[in-house]
Amino acid sequence: ASQDLFRDCLLEALPQEYHPIIIDSGDSDSDEPTVMFPEHEFLKLSLTFRMKRPNNHFIGSKPGPGRLKPNAPLKYYNNRSGDVDNLCKFVMDSLNQVLYADDRQVVCLNAIKVLDSDGDCKGSTDVEISVLNDEDENNI
Repeated sequence: ASQDLFRDCLLEALPQEYHPIIIDSGDSDSDEPTVMFPEHEFLKLSLTFRMKRPNNHFIGSKPGPGRLKPNAPLKYYNNRSGDVDNLCKFVMDSLNQVLYADDRQVVCLNAIKVLDSDGDCKGSTDVEISVLNDEDENNI
């Protein structure tokens, strides 16, 4: 259910041509949805998980812009918001058949989990994906 919600949010941002539509034409070769990155492409994925801040990080325990306590952690905080590897798995599985054919195409992964410090600090996930090229491989 959570992956469906994440996928729905992503689909709102994608052009209509990349929304998965499977039409059963009887021809199994043509029943694959259109994805941005076909199965033959190897991908580089960068994920930034901006985690929602606990209420005790805010003045009067009331979240809102400009209400962050001066002594609240700036970026990193060891809370029980999920292991970064499990967060990555969730996103990668959600993107199957939407951005790419299968998450096995992702051969380079960069991820970071930080506390959200923007606006109401409610959290967000940034996804950056591109085709891996020879220049990228030399910089790893």
